Amino acid sequence: PGSIFLPGRGRAQRLWPNQMVILAGRISILAALQTLLLAIAWLPLAASALAADEYAIKAAYLYNFAKFVEWPPSAFIGDDAPLHICIINDNSFGDALASLRGKTVGNHAVSVQALPSHSDGSGCHIVFISRSQQPRLKNLLATFGKRPVLTVSDIEDFAQAGGIIGLVEVEQRIHFTVNLAAMRRADLKLSSQLLKLATIVDEGN
Repeated sequence: PGSIFLPGRGRAQRLWPNQMVILAGRISILAALQTLLLAIAWLPLAASALAADEYAIKAAYLYNFAKFVEWPPSAFIGDDAPLHICIINDNSFGDALASLRGKTVGNHAVSVQALPSHSDGSGCHIVFISRSQQPRLKNLLATFGKRPVLTVSDIEDFAQAGGIIGLVEVEQRIHFTVNLAAMRRADLKLSSQLLKLATIVDEGN
């Protein structure tokens, strides 16, 4: 067996070949996540860019968030039940969401649904709340806040208002903020590597 230094262990640990393969695989996955999300975050939104480009990036974020969120087992009706991404009463995405159809997250096929404004979003795993819904934000967060639903929005200060992930444009690039308290209320777990790429915010600040 070889030896490798594992952070937090204080000394080199002796690993058998199969253990080193597993560790290398995990490191590769985490590196891929970081590279992918950083690449998305740093895609420029030039002043002359079409809105479709902005929403293509946001659609990519929604899919990649799904791959690094852990839902409680009760959130799915079966091990291979669909993962529903829901968009509330908004057509801004245009054809951008079409690229998500046919994709999978683990054993779950991705389903994209457009919800009317009066829907309670039953069965949704990710809900995107667009800027057009800002007047209803308080009610929407009250509806979804205690369900195992990942709420995402581009409304200003969304995470500070009680949503889980806010998409924020900084210097013509999209970054994201995370409200850990809202995540816990929803009984969700976000990958620690995903959180390293986020700006963590507190409610009301």
